[in-house]
Amino acid sequence: MLRVSSGIAKNRQLKAPNIEGFRAVQEIAKQSLFSILGDKIVGAVCLDLFAGSGNLGIEALSRGASWCDFVDSNKECVETIGLNLHNCGFLEMSEVSGKDAVKFVSKTPKTYDIIFVDPFYDTTSHIFLTKNLERILCKNGVIAFFHGENLDIDNLIKGTGLKADDERKFGESVFTLLNEKN
Repeated sequence: MLRVSSGIAKNRQLKAPNIEGFRAVQEIAKQSLFSILGDKIVGAVCLDLFAGSGNLGIEALSRGASWCDFVDSNKECVETIGLNLHNCGFLEMSEVSGKDAVKFVSKTPKTYDIIFVDPFYDTTSHIFLTKNLERILCKNGVIAFFHGENLDIDNLIKGTGLKADDERKFGESVFTLLNEKN
C-alpha cells in the first residue's frame, strides 16, 4: 500500500498505476531519504522524474515543498499522478507532464532545489539525462537518484559537475544523493 508518510497529507493513500514493471519506492527508503533531506524540503521547488504514482513528489509537497513538477511518459502514470494530487489537495502546487524525462529535462527553462529520479532499474543508460540534470539543479540543490545495485553511479556522473554525496541501500534498491562539486 502506498501512502503519504508525513506532513499535511499524512496517511493519505496513493493509487499505483497498473503497469508492468511498476515498483514503488519502499517506505523505509522514502523515510530515510526525507530524514536526510530534513528542512531542505521546506519551500523547495521539486522535480519528480519517472514519477509513476507521484509518491516522492507528493511526499515532498506534504512536508512543505512549495512546488513540484511531475514527469512520466506513461499515460496511465500521468492519470494516476493527477488523481493522487487531487486526493491529497496538491493540484494548485504542481504540474504533471506526459513527456519523456530526457526531453523534459533538456528543454525546461526551470531550475529545481530537489530532483527525484526513479527510473526502471533495468534501464542503465542515463548519461545524457544526468548531464542535463546538472544544468537545471539550483545551487546547493540535491538529486535523489534511485537505482539498482548494479548501476555504476561514478561512471554515470563522470565528466559532469556532480558528485555522489551519500548512498543508502535497501535490499536490491539503492538511492544516491548527488550534488554539485565544490
